[in-house]
Amino acid sequence: MESHILGVPDIIMIANVVIGLTIGFIIERIIAVKRELTDLRIRLLSMQREQELRQKMLLEQLKQQPNKPQALESLLHLFGNKKNQLRRTYPALTDTDVQVLVLIGLGVDSHDILAFTDMSKRTYYKRRQLIARRMNTTAAQLDELAKSVFTSK
Repeated sequence: MESHILGVPDIIMIANVVIGLTIGFIIERIIAVKRELTDLRIRLLSMQREQELRQKMLLEQLKQQPNKPQALESLLHLFGNKKNQLRRTYPALTDTDVQVLVLIGLGVDSHDILAFTDMSKRTYYKRRQLIARRMNTTAAQLDELAKSVFTSK
């Protein structure tokens, strides 16, 4: 039996083939993962839009309720996890602070917040300043901060 010893050019050729196949496989895998990530992003955006739509519909239904405090309690009950998150992150917040933040976070305009909470306009704006102080932010940044709580997981 004759043994065939590979020369350096043969070894280099085999190494190039193996490297080429490996790189090809890696590139295919990267492309597949990118596709999967794109699909996941699309699904996530769809879910976020669906959630926003449900929140808007819920708010519209609650606005029609004659008993605003009861409607507010129903709304707050639905977002118990977010309420708890706010409480853990900012322990100085009161129940009223959390109510206002939930409404702000859901994108409820100030006119409807006044109706839901039965506050005067002056009380509402004073409350916003107080909440901002308790959260170590400014009243101007409060809306962004509250909304970020409701758009995060």
